[in-house]
Amino acid sequence: MKVHVKEIARLICKGKIIGLVMNNSEVGARALGNRSIVCDPSIAEMKDKINKIKNREFFRPFAPVCKLEDVSTFFHTTDSSEFMSYAPYVKDEYIKKIPSVVHIDNTARVQTVTKAQNEFLYMLIDSVETINGTGVLLNTSFNIKGLPILSTVKDALHVLDKTELDYVYI
Repeated sequence: MKVHVKEIARLICKGKIIGLVMNNSEVGARALGNRSIVCDPSIAEMKDKINKIKNREFFRPFAPVCKLEDVSTFFHTTDSSEFMSYAPYVKDEYIKKIPSVVHIDNTARVQTVTKAQNEFLYMLIDSVETINGTGVLLNTSFNIKGLPILSTVKDALHVLDKTELDYVYI
């Protein structure tokens, strides 16, 4: 079934957790949008829900992803961070608005995205912003404890079946 990006954004804004399996898998240790689990970071419980899905320790933080041109709206930086390479401070007015991605010291390991880098993820963030006013998603690698980032549809459906993940978009 073909699903439009706006429908995925509506589900995310309703508190659903979505696994993304897009194009080729990324190279590296970070979730860059093609093998990601995404959700709404404004829902404080999301951090605990994702940690449960991934079978991780409660204290492990998650990363926000936003459009590059909006990074300075939410964070004390204007720099590109395609690979989640550093953790700038979250601006005071957003600490309580995106609690699931704010670390204990009020930083966040931010990822930025442009339309050229990942058009789908960019449009998803844009659609979420249209609905809830905040163009930030929680983005984490699509895997569970002890396993690498998944590479097959079968692996994605296994996670969907065995965890509290709500949907997989392939």
